[in-house]
Amino acid sequence: MRRASTLALVTAALGLLTLTGCATVDDKPNGPAASDAGRPSGPAAPPAGADPFKDLPQGTPVAFKDLKTGMCSNHRGDVQTDQPVGVVDCGTPHFMEIVSQVTLPGEASAPFPGDLGVMNLMRTACEPTLAPMIGAERGALISVYLTPMNQKSWDAGNRLGQCAIGYAAPKAGTFAKAGGQG
Repeated sequence: MRRASTLALVTAALGLLTLTGCATVDDKPNGPAASDAGRPSGPAAPPAGADPFKDLPQGTPVAFKDLKTGMCSNHRGDVQTDQPVGVVDCGTPHFMEIVSQVTLPGEASAPFPGDLGVMNLMRTACEPTLAPMIGAERGALISVYLTPMNQKSWDAGNRLGQCAIGYAAPKAGTFAKAGGQG
């Protein structure tokens, strides 16, 4: 039985992270690179297998509909549409930052496209913003789609989604203030 109003938050992103998080490049110089200037800072990645986010605070609960661009969170996993998402101060280490809000296209009477269809719509809506921000740092930065839609919420007209940048390790600061293109 399908869970009501599930938020498909990071399943695909964490899969991507698992596949790309171990990649190394031997021709990069040691120490901070010029491209690191202005990026949100954070501690070095923990040893393989350790969860770098497990001790981070969950933050102040905010209703999904009230999430805004520039908010940061340590939330990972699914959430119900009536369940709040914890928001933390972006100056403290966090998992993700919301960089844009989207309204998915389509007529109000359009049939529910299914979970995969919703994720494809979110990818299409978010990637024009996320792709240039992530750029060559895919793996260290990941696309996160916040989509609390199921058949019931879709039929009720819910088309709101959030596009976010997720980090492979906790980061402090905001992506936009650190020179991101958002």
